[in-house]
Amino acid sequence: MDKFSNIDLDEKKLADQTLAFILDNQHTILYSSLFINILDPRISYGDLNNHIEFLKERISYLEFKIDYDTVEFSNELSGYQVLDIDELGRTIDNSQILTPIIFEKERFSKEVFWANEQEEKAYQNIRNFHCFEDKIINEKKLYSVLINAPFFNVKGWILYYQALLDLKFPSFSERIVSGKTIIKYRPFKGRYFLGIETDYQSCKNNFRKGWWQEPEYRLIIFEKLNSKKISKAVTFEKFVHPHFNPPAFSFSWFYGSMTTRRINEREIVLGEDGTKKESLGDGAVRIYNTEQYSDDFKRHAYFYYDMLYRTTKEYIKFIEESFEP
Repeated sequence: MDKFSNIDLDEKKLADQTLAFILDNQHTILYSSLFINILDPRISYGDLNNHIEFLKERISYLEFKIDYDTVEFSNELSGYQVLDIDELGRTIDNSQILTPIIFEKERFSKEVFWANEQEEKAYQNIRNFHCFEDKIINEKKLYSVLINAPFFNVKGWILYYQALLDLKFPSFSERIVSGKTIIKYRPFKGRYFLGIETDYQSCKNNFRKGWWQEPEYRLIIFEKLNSKKISKAVTFEKFVHPHFNPPAFSFSWFYGSMTTRRINEREIVLGEDGTKKESLGDGAVRIYNTEQYSDDFKRHAYFYYDMLYRTTKEYIKFIEESFEP
C-alpha cells in the first residue's frame, strides 16, 4: 500500500544552509559553479558578504515535491538574459555571449584545481582508457558516418564514470547490482541505507548518437531485504544539489563550448573539434580523435565529479536531518 515517506524537506532551511555554504566557499574553486545559475558572470561582486539579500533572493525559488516515496524539485530561478537590437530594429535574445564568460571563469577554477598535485596524481591513475573509437570507412560514406561523431568508447566511459564515483564518493563503499541497475551505498539511519543508483542506459544511448551526457544518478533511501533485494523508502529523482544544478558545465554544454567559436559579437559558428580524417588510399578514410581532445573530455568529467561531491555533501547532510525512520 502506498504511503507518504517519512521526510520533511524544508526549502527555507536548505536556503539558509546554502547561503552559509556559499559564503564559506566564495574564495574556493566552488565559486565557479555560482556563475552557472546564481551570479551574473558579467559582474565582479567582491566579498559576497556584502550581497546577502541578493543571494537570498537568488536561492528562494526552490520547491520540493513529494509524491508518496518520490522526491522531485523545481527551481524557478530565472537565468541572466542579454537583449540586443538587430539590424531591423527588432529586440533579440543575445544571451549566448555569456557562455564564453562563464567558460573562462570555470577555466580559471580548473587551473587552480589541477595545480593540486594529489588531484593530478589521482587523475593519472584512472585516465588510461581510449575515449573514442577509430573508424575506417569508405570515403563515399564519410559525411553520413560523421553525423554520429565523435565515436565514444561506450564501455570505457562507463567504467570511467564508475571509477570517478568510487574515487569521489568513497563512503558509498558497498555495491548492489540488480540487472542493469547499480547501487553504491552506505549506512544511513537505523536500518536504512543511502544509495546512489543508476543504470547508465541514457548515457549508452546518447554515446551511440555522438552525444556526451553525464550519468543520470538517483539518490535513494532503502532497507535491505537480502543481499540483492531492497525496499525503497525514498527516491530522489536527481542526485544533485538543487541550488547547484549542474555543479559545473554540463557535459553537453562543455562539448558545445569546445566545438563553437565566435566570429563577431552576435554570431557563433561550428568550429573545429578533435575529430580528424586521414586518407588511407583506395577510397578508405580513417576517422579518429586527437589525444588532447580526449584529455580535455576526461579532465572535465573528473572536475565535474569533484564539484558534484563538494556540493552534494551539504545536500546529503540536509536530507539526513530531514528524514525520520
